[in-house]
Amino acid sequence: MPKAFTEQERARIRARLVAAGKKALNRGSMRHLVIDEIAREAGISKGSFYSFFPSREDFILTIFEAWESEYRSSLLAEVSGGSGSPRERLERFVLGVFEIFEREPGMALINPAEIERIIEALPAERVAGHMAADKLAMSEAIGGWAASGIVHPDDIGALQGLLQALFAMALFKESFPLGSFAPTAKLLAEAIAMRLCREPEGGAHD
Repeated sequence: MPKAFTEQERARIRARLVAAGKKALNRGSMRHLVIDEIAREAGISKGSFYSFFPSREDFILTIFEAWESEYRSSLLAEVSGGSGSPRERLERFVLGVFEIFEREPGMALINPAEIERIIEALPAERVAGHMAADKLAMSEAIGGWAASGIVHPDDIGALQGLLQALFAMALFKESFPLGSFAPTAKLLAEAIAMRLCREPEGGAHD
């Protein structure tokens, strides 16, 4: 029977498990995420692992949620309160998304088939909760951008899918012609910022 842990112990162990999971995914592929090894690195048994996460798929989703929580808020805040013009901040936002995948390569190594399999294996309410949280975070941030005049309110709907679109592009990075991904990402960042932002002097929106 798995050991009973206090709430403080559970919080520390859960953090260790997620950290070990990130390291495993960043080493190369989903195959590196072996529950026995993750549990051992966190100092617990495999049986105890499943008292923290009901399944391997739930654990993987939690890892990605941790990555999102770590980076998303700083990226979104950069647009609202960073230095430079709105256009420059929007460009950095787009490029910053791709830079995350450089720092955390495991985020881009999960392929669409694996994503679909993970989603199918999870309870529908777990997936729905994850998607709702993503949508809320983006809606609040983009609403703030519109309220402060950085983007036009008519573009809010399209912008809500921007992170997903950039994520999908990063997933297929290896499919790009050699040496083309970085300049393509820069061109895309410039084009998105030029299309969406309002000039500081309050110029007309195209």
